[in-house]
Amino acid sequence: MNYENKILVVDDDSGVRRMISNIIEEEGIGHVIGEAEDGSEAIDLVLDLQPDLVMIDLLMPELDGIETIKKLRNSAYKGSFILISKITDKMMVREAYQAGVEFYIHKPINKEEVSHVIRKVLQYKGLEKTFQNLQLFINNQEYGKASSTVMKSSTGESITKKEKAYTLAENIAMDLGILSQSGSRDILEAMHILAAMEYPEDVKLLQNLKVLYEKIGEGYEKRGNLDVARSEKAIERRMRRTIEYALNNLGNLGIEDYHHPKFERFGHRLFDFATIREEMLRIQKKSDKKPKINVKRFLEGMLREIKQEYL
Repeated sequence: MNYENKILVVDDDSGVRRMISNIIEEEGIGHVIGEAEDGSEAIDLVLDLQPDLVMIDLLMPELDGIETIKKLRNSAYKGSFILISKITDKMMVREAYQAGVEFYIHKPINKEEVSHVIRKVLQYKGLEKTFQNLQLFINNQEYGKASSTVMKSSTGESITKKEKAYTLAENIAMDLGILSQSGSRDILEAMHILAAMEYPEDVKLLQNLKVLYEKIGEGYEKRGNLDVARSEKAIERRMRRTIEYALNNLGNLGIEDYHHPKFERFGHRLFDFATIREEMLRIQKKSDKKPKINVKRFLEGMLREIKQEYL
């Protein structure tokens, strides 16, 4: 059991609260320090207990989830929020992200989804705290070049730029809905390699994807990942299929809500405008043309996202 991660569950349905609490405790993700059945009760509990994460329902009597989050943010609460609801209204979901929600989980509750999302949010927040502490240290000490290479996490473990990059890449893959795709492992491995390189070496490697694929295969071989096809062609095929999947997810998202935060963030950073437009037209059956996948553009955009986070 990880008692360091304090979690508060807010839902007007006692059955849902009990189910989420059981998942958290059984999976050893954290410690449920309190429950609330409406927003008004939740505000007092959150400000008093200061949990790391609040799991909160969207629709509740007296004060709904979004208004509760806004009030807590205005009260300087710095923890994370995961919204839970069966409502899929685009405007409500968009407002929730704008209010400060990290992730949105749909009801009915799925144990695997709840566990995976909570772990990722807490992992990311832990790394954020680590880098904030590091920045304070840098501002007050002469730390030299080593400051950008290795640091200590809140648990005392060493965290390298490579590990930080891998975690950020995982978060992006999860946002794109491709983490379960076979090619996501290759994409994460590529980010692991590229993020450890300085400019212009990273750019040079991206100009020669054949060499990058070779390095990915070599990494699998060194770690004994014998279950993975390590040839350049196999790696490229897996990557392309996974990037196609990401494009399709973003295309559907753009059709539903062109101003969705994920679409605005990734749509034109990982793909060019023409590619996104072609995919949206294809999904709407207004075109039979299949967009051409540009692996280099996708990897460049993802690497840029990652390096902006930790540089």
